[in-house]
Amino acid sequence: MSIEFDVSWAPSEHKTVSREPDKTIREVVQSLVVQLNLPEYDPQGRRIVYGLYREHDGERELLQDARTLKSARIQAQTVYIANVAAPWWQSNATLPAPKPGPRPPTKPLPRRLASPSSCRLKLAPSCTVVVQGDYLELDRAYLSSTLPQTTILAEKAHIFSGFDSRLMHVSRKNHCAIIRQGDHWLLRAYKPTYVNGKLLNNGQTVTIQPPGAEVVLGNGGWPITIELFEA
Repeated sequence: MSIEFDVSWAPSEHKTVSREPDKTIREVVQSLVVQLNLPEYDPQGRRIVYGLYREHDGERELLQDARTLKSARIQAQTVYIANVAAPWWQSNATLPAPKPGPRPPTKPLPRRLASPSSCRLKLAPSCTVVVQGDYLELDRAYLSSTLPQTTILAEKAHIFSGFDSRLMHVSRKNHCAIIRQGDHWLLRAYKPTYVNGKLLNNGQTVTIQPPGAEVVLGNGGWPITIELFEA
């Protein structure tokens, strides 16, 4: 069961998010940087190292990267994400600004259609799920708990018969994540993931373009169809 908590990245900026309890603080921070569109480099061009903080005895303490949300007892409380070299609540710190967008056009552009607001995943011919919230991790554990029991039994039968199982090519944990960022949906791959035939890995991220994308988790792994739609 996911853990919900409030994350703040500026004095008046906060958002309720949810993550699996076995995710480490490092994994949570990495996903939040993408989800909240935080800058990756400071004005001097140095890469920003983010950390997660919480209130303790009237001060904000930095949580250790290796701890999990469960062991840190993060549940229904506010945490703070900040540059560990200069947390934004300190008087000499600079508030994190979103990544700069494109320069404004010099002449009006044609009106652009609104991006689809919702995302659903076709995990199998008889199994389609709508992504709830703005973050979902895909891995073998998720597929095993979501796919129809008949599909899981068929994959186990393949293994017992000495055949290959596509499900076993998916990492047990933290294979990739579907992230909503504003009006866009992103896929961030932590393990080998093919998006419309293109290989992504090691944190590479791609924006899913309407109407969706064909995704394969792992080399010869489990195929998924991502569909973007208006709710």
